[in-house]
Amino acid sequence: MRRFFAPLLAIGLATAGTAQAEDTLSPLHFQSQGAFGSIDKAAAQRGFLVYQTVCAACHAANALHYRDLEALGLTPDQAAGIAQGVKLADGSTATLDSPFKDPAMPASAFGGALPPDLSSIVAQREHGTRYVYALLTGYTTVPDGVTMLPGHFYNAAFPGGQIAMPPPLRDNAVTYADGTAATQQQQAADVAEFLTWAADPNLSTRHQIGLRAVIFFVFLSVVAIVSKRKIWRESV
Repeated sequence: MRRFFAPLLAIGLATAGTAQAEDTLSPLHFQSQGAFGSIDKAAAQRGFLVYQTVCAACHAANALHYRDLEALGLTPDQAAGIAQGVKLADGSTATLDSPFKDPAMPASAFGGALPPDLSSIVAQREHGTRYVYALLTGYTTVPDGVTMLPGHFYNAAFPGGQIAMPPPLRDNAVTYADGTAATQQQQAADVAEFLTWAADPNLSTRHQIGLRAVIFFVFLSVVAIVSKRKIWRESV
Protein backbone atom coordinates (compact mmCIF):
# COMPACT_ATOMS: atom_id res chain seq x y z
CA MET A 1 0.00 0.00 0.00
CA ARG A 2 2.78 2.46 0.88
CA ARG A 3 4.56 1.86 -2.47
CA PHE A 4 1.31 2.82 -4.21
CA PHE A 5 0.43 5.66 -1.88
CA ALA A 6 3.68 7.66 -2.04
CA PRO A 7 3.64 8.14 -5.86
CA LEU A 8 -0.07 9.00 -5.70
CA LEU A 9 0.59 11.58 -3.01
CA ALA A 10 3.49 13.05 -4.96
CA ILE A 11 1.31 13.38 -8.07
CA GLY A 12 -1.41 15.09 -6.03
CA LEU A 13 1.06 17.58 -4.58
CA ALA A 14 2.59 18.23 -8.00
CA THR A 15 -0.68 19.81 -9.13
CA ALA A 16 -1.78 21.19 -5.78
CA GLY A 17 -1.50 24.86 -6.59
CA THR A 18 0.80 27.71 -7.39
CA ALA A 19 3.13 27.39 -4.39
CA GLN A 20 6.71 27.64 -5.57
CA ALA A 21 9.82 25.94 -4.23
CA GLU A 22 12.09 28.18 -2.18
CA ASP A 23 15.55 27.59 -0.77
CA THR A 24 14.94 27.41 2.97
CA LEU A 25 18.36 26.03 3.90
CA SER A 26 20.86 28.66 2.70
CA PRO A 27 20.68 29.99 5.35
CA LEU A 28 18.14 28.01 7.35
CA HIS A 29 14.97 30.05 7.71
CA PHE A 30 11.25 29.45 8.00
CA GLN A 31 8.73 31.71 6.28
CA SER A 32 6.27 31.05 9.09
CA GLN A 33 8.49 32.64 11.73
CA GLY A 34 8.33 36.24 12.85
CA ALA A 35 5.53 38.59 13.78
CA PHE A 36 4.16 38.72 10.24
CA GLY A 37 5.30 35.32 8.97
CA SER A 38 3.10 33.12 6.78
CA ILE A 39 3.05 29.43 6.00
CA ASP A 40 5.29 28.45 3.09
CA LYS A 41 2.74 26.29 1.28
CA ALA A 42 5.30 24.70 -1.04
CA ALA A 43 7.39 23.62 1.96
CA ALA A 44 4.31 22.53 3.94
CA GLN A 45 3.07 20.43 1.00
CA ARG A 46 6.47 18.74 0.81
CA GLY A 47 6.41 18.35 4.58
CA PHE A 48 3.07 16.56 4.43
CA LEU A 49 4.61 14.10 1.97
CA VAL A 50 7.42 13.48 4.46
CA TYR A 51 4.97 13.14 7.35
CA GLN A 52 2.69 10.73 5.50
CA THR A 53 5.52 8.66 4.02
CA VAL A 54 7.85 8.53 7.02
CA CYS A 55 6.37 9.90 10.25
CA ALA A 56 2.80 8.60 10.04
CA ALA A 57 3.95 5.02 10.53
CA CYS A 58 4.49 5.81 14.22
CA HIS A 59 3.06 9.26 14.95
CA ALA A 60 -0.60 10.25 14.95
CA ALA A 61 -1.91 13.72 14.11
CA ASN A 62 -5.44 13.28 15.39
CA ALA A 63 -6.39 16.96 15.25
CA LEU A 64 -6.08 16.95 11.46
CA HIS A 65 -8.60 15.67 8.92
CA TYR A 66 -7.93 14.93 5.28
CA ARG A 67 -10.22 17.81 4.28
CA ASP A 68 -7.78 20.15 6.03
CA LEU A 69 -5.31 19.51 3.19
CA GLU A 70 -7.36 21.86 1.03
CA ALA A 71 -5.94 24.69 3.15
CA LEU A 72 -2.49 23.68 1.87
CA GLY A 73 -3.59 24.25 -1.72
CA LEU A 74 -4.99 20.85 -2.67
CA THR A 75 -8.34 20.64 -4.42
CA PRO A 76 -11.15 18.63 -2.79
CA ASP A 77 -10.62 15.89 -5.39
CA GLN A 78 -6.89 15.72 -4.67
CA ALA A 79 -7.45 15.59 -0.91
CA ALA A 80 -10.11 12.92 -1.40
CA GLY A 81 -7.71 10.93 -3.59
CA ILE A 82 -5.10 10.98 -0.83
CA ALA A 83 -7.69 9.88 1.73
CA GLN A 84 -8.80 7.03 -0.51
CA GLY A 85 -5.24 5.69 -0.45
CA VAL A 86 -5.42 5.24 3.32
CA LYS A 87 -6.82 2.15 5.02
CA LEU A 88 -8.02 2.83 8.56
CA ALA A 89 -7.61 0.48 11.50
CA ASP A 90 -11.11 -0.94 11.02
CA GLY A 91 -10.34 -1.80 7.40
CA SER A 92 -12.44 0.98 5.91
CA THR A 93 -11.13 3.57 3.47
CA ALA A 94 -10.53 7.08 4.79
CA THR A 95 -12.69 9.96 3.56
CA LEU A 96 -12.29 13.72 3.64
CA ASP A 97 -13.99 13.77 7.04
CA SER A 98 -11.67 11.16 8.54
CA PRO A 99 -8.97 12.27 10.97
CA PHE A 100 -5.45 11.38 9.94
CA LYS A 101 -4.88 7.68 10.47
CA ASP A 102 -3.73 6.81 13.97
CA PRO A 103 -1.02 4.12 13.81
CA ALA A 104 -1.94 3.12 17.39
CA MET A 105 1.63 2.17 18.24
CA PRO A 106 1.91 0.06 21.40
CA ALA A 107 4.09 1.47 24.17
CA SER A 108 6.27 -1.63 23.92
CA ALA A 109 7.37 -0.72 20.38
CA PHE A 110 10.04 1.68 21.64
CA GLY A 111 10.71 0.22 25.05
CA GLY A 112 7.83 2.06 26.70
CA ALA A 113 8.36 5.41 24.93
CA LEU A 114 5.07 6.13 23.20
CA PRO A 115 5.47 8.27 20.03
CA PRO A 116 3.71 11.61 20.66
CA ASP A 117 0.84 12.95 18.58
CA LEU A 118 2.30 15.56 16.23
CA SER A 119 -0.81 17.73 15.76
CA SER A 120 0.43 20.45 18.08
CA ILE A 121 4.02 19.40 18.78
CA VAL A 122 5.33 22.74 17.49
CA ALA A 123 3.15 24.64 19.95
CA GLN A 124 4.20 22.36 22.79
CA ARG A 125 7.94 22.88 22.39
CA GLU A 126 9.93 26.07 22.88
CA HIS A 127 10.94 27.46 19.47
CA GLY A 128 8.91 24.53 18.15
CA THR A 129 9.61 24.85 14.42
CA ARG A 130 13.36 25.03 14.87
CA TYR A 131 13.19 22.39 17.61
CA VAL A 132 11.61 19.90 15.20
CA TYR A 133 14.30 20.64 12.61
CA ALA A 134 17.09 20.39 15.17
CA LEU A 135 15.74 17.11 16.53
CA LEU A 136 15.44 15.49 13.11
CA THR A 137 18.97 16.52 12.17
CA GLY A 138 20.50 16.15 15.63
CA TYR A 139 21.49 12.46 15.57
CA THR A 140 25.23 12.05 16.03
CA THR A 141 27.84 9.75 17.48
CA VAL A 142 27.79 9.16 21.21
CA PRO A 143 30.17 11.54 23.01
CA ASP A 144 32.94 10.06 25.10
CA GLY A 145 31.89 9.29 28.64
CA VAL A 146 28.16 8.95 27.85
CA THR A 147 26.53 5.62 28.67
CA MET A 148 23.51 4.99 26.49
CA LEU A 149 20.32 3.40 27.69
CA PRO A 150 19.38 0.18 25.88
CA GLY A 151 17.58 0.85 22.60
CA HIS A 152 18.31 4.58 22.64
CA PHE A 153 20.10 6.86 20.20
CA TYR A 154 22.15 9.96 20.87
CA ASN A 155 20.51 13.20 19.73
CA ALA A 156 22.12 16.51 20.61
CA ALA A 157 18.79 18.41 20.38
CA PHE A 158 16.79 16.07 22.63
CA PRO A 159 16.67 16.90 26.35
CA GLY A 160 19.14 14.56 28.02
CA GLY A 161 20.60 13.56 24.68
CA GLN A 162 19.06 10.07 24.60
CA ILE A 163 16.00 9.31 22.49
CA ALA A 164 14.18 6.05 21.77
CA MET A 165 13.25 7.06 18.21
CA PRO A 166 15.74 5.83 15.60
CA PRO A 167 16.90 8.40 13.02
CA PRO A 168 13.75 8.68 10.86
CA LEU A 169 15.08 10.55 7.84
CA ARG A 170 17.56 9.67 5.14
CA ASP A 171 18.44 11.34 1.88
CA ASN A 172 15.91 10.71 -0.91
CA ALA A 173 13.44 8.92 1.36
CA VAL A 174 10.79 10.74 -0.70
CA THR A 175 10.70 12.24 -4.18
CA TYR A 176 9.60 15.86 -4.40
CA ALA A 177 7.41 16.61 -7.38
CA ASP A 178 8.69 20.20 -7.60
CA GLY A 179 12.27 19.03 -8.16
CA THR A 180 13.59 20.04 -4.73
CA ALA A 181 16.45 17.79 -3.63
CA ALA A 182 15.12 15.56 -0.85
CA THR A 183 18.13 15.73 1.43
CA GLN A 184 17.75 14.85 5.08
CA GLN A 185 18.02 18.53 6.00
CA GLN A 186 15.41 19.58 3.42
CA GLN A 187 12.96 16.94 4.59
CA ALA A 188 13.48 18.05 8.19
CA ALA A 189 12.85 21.70 7.28
CA ASP A 190 9.77 20.83 5.24
CA VAL A 191 8.13 18.62 7.85
CA ALA A 192 8.87 21.30 10.47
CA GLU A 193 6.96 23.82 8.33
CA PHE A 194 4.10 21.34 7.85
CA LEU A 195 3.85 20.73 11.60
CA THR A 196 3.92 24.50 12.18
CA TRP A 197 0.85 24.75 9.97
CA ALA A 198 -0.73 21.73 11.70
CA ALA A 199 -0.34 23.40 15.10
CA ASP A 200 -1.75 26.73 13.87
CA PRO A 201 -3.64 26.44 10.54
CA ASN A 202 -4.78 30.07 10.84
CA LEU A 203 -1.28 31.48 11.33
CA SER A 204 -1.11 33.19 7.94
CA THR A 205 -4.58 34.72 8.32
CA ARG A 206 -3.88 35.96 11.85
CA HIS A 207 -0.62 37.56 10.79
CA GLN A 208 -2.26 39.19 7.76
CA ILE A 209 -4.97 40.67 9.99
CA GLY A 210 -2.30 41.82 12.43
CA LEU A 211 -0.31 43.52 9.67
CA ARG A 212 -3.41 45.29 8.37
CA ALA A 213 -4.26 46.41 11.89
CA VAL A 214 -0.75 47.82 12.38
CA ILE A 215 -0.95 49.70 9.06
CA PHE A 216 -4.40 51.01 9.98
CA PHE A 217 -3.29 52.27 13.39
CA VAL A 218 -0.17 53.86 11.91
CA PHE A 219 -2.40 55.65 9.41
CA LEU A 220 -4.71 56.82 12.21
CA SER A 221 -1.73 58.04 14.22
CA VAL A 222 -0.45 60.07 11.26
CA VAL A 223 -3.91 61.57 10.73
CA ALA A 224 -4.18 62.39 14.44
CA ILE A 225 -0.75 64.07 14.51
CA VAL A 226 -1.46 66.11 11.37
CA SER A 227 -4.89 67.13 12.70
CA LYS A 228 -3.45 68.13 16.07
CA ARG A 229 -0.79 70.31 14.47
CA LYS A 230 -3.35 71.97 12.22
CA ILE A 231 -5.68 72.68 15.15
CA TRP A 232 -2.83 74.15 17.22
CA ARG A 233 -1.68 76.35 14.33
CA GLU A 234 -5.17 77.70 13.84
CA SER A 235 -5.65 78.38 17.57
CA VAL A 236 -2.57 80.57 17.99
